[in-house]
Amino acid sequence: MKIKLIFFALVLLTMVSCKKKDPETTPDLNEIKLGAILDLTGDYSEEGLAGKAAIELAIEDLNQRYASVGSQLHISCTYADTHMDTNVTQAKAKEMYSNGIRLLVAGPSNSTELKSIKTWLDANQMLALTCFSSSPSLAIPDDFIFRLITDDNVQGQALVSMMQYDSILALIPVWREDTYGTGLYQTVKQRFESQGGTCLPGISFKPGTTSYQDLIDQVSVQAGTAIATYGASKVAVLLISYQEAGDFLKASASANNLSLVKWYGCDANVQKATITGDPVAAQFAKNVRFLAPIMGIGTAGKIPVPAQGLAFRIFTKTGLLPDAYALSAYDAVQIYGITYDIVRSDNTSLLKTILPSVCESYNYLGISRKLNAAGDLATANYIFWTVTPTPGGFGWDSFATWMADGNYIWLKDK
Repeated sequence: MKIKLIFFALVLLTMVSCKKKDPETTPDLNEIKLGAILDLTGDYSEEGLAGKAAIELAIEDLNQRYASVGSQLHISCTYADTHMDTNVTQAKAKEMYSNGIRLLVAGPSNSTELKSIKTWLDANQMLALTCFSSSPSLAIPDDFIFRLITDDNVQGQALVSMMQYDSILALIPVWREDTYGTGLYQTVKQRFESQGGTCLPGISFKPGTTSYQDLIDQVSVQAGTAIATYGASKVAVLLISYQEAGDFLKASASANNLSLVKWYGCDANVQKATITGDPVAAQFAKNVRFLAPIMGIGTAGKIPVPAQGLAFRIFTKTGLLPDAYALSAYDAVQIYGITYDIVRSDNTSLLKTILPSVCESYNYLGISRKLNAAGDLATANYIFWTVTPTPGGFGWDSFATWMADGNYIWLKDK
């Protein structure tokens, strides 16, 4: 692989050198300019801030490495705060492009934002190596978007595997009506039904919804019907949401039927204080054994040492515990640095061509970064988290791992 990569790089360098005939118009190819579009002050700012810290640490490490070997390369990043507003995301991407930035790293912070700029990115050949978008609708081959996390077909597989482990026969989905929520709901529904389960109609809600009583009443009625048919132990609710999860769980605590069945969440719920910070929501989550999965590095019982070290550095810098998505922002910077160093060109079409080969041979944190045909992470384990009591109230604890290699659930040793 290394020999092939070096040969390919030499061919690309020859192509680049043939095109650069006028040295006076040649840009500074020693400067790697990145742009990060993240939520830094909004509802999901914790993940954005952890991702920003990972980027900063990667840049620090890379620049020190360049200097130690006498390289003239230098990497930098410009940050933009969007509050996950698609209008702001579009404006910031265009602003970065006008300032000579051709490489987006880590962000945008969700799939709806990324979808809002996808057509523009492709048309302008602005390359994005993202860590926070997982919608299957963006799994498109040969575009200018690469994702260092799996798309939600894999999360859906993990969720249904856990439901099968729990002997769930009837599922009531509750999902957010956006690119992420609808995509994950459709994936779980298709897979759950293909495995012989019954997916009830459930209920969807629009982003910005603040009153959940009508929704909960409908879910409660569906749960009652399912319990009468299958028994409470065979029925579950799946909540696909962002920051709404805490309020939704809190409002569900007093509803008929909903405390009798198991509940599952999604990666956007994992380790969120909006759930554990409210005693009613947290107690309800504990009572129904609310399980939420997120792509993992390692397993519920063992995190690779490099990932632990980076997580500690981010915690020291921010006071935040990063998840696998935020940690992946570090790898995104490193992969950009390696790719750029090989090509030594700001031609994103060339960078786009060689980047998958770099990803295939890259494994720093203890997770393979091999991409699939759509340019997304091919596969990864998923770690399930649950709410548990702590001396000061409630917290999160890892519970089990969906093992990608074998498609089975492995419970964490207690």
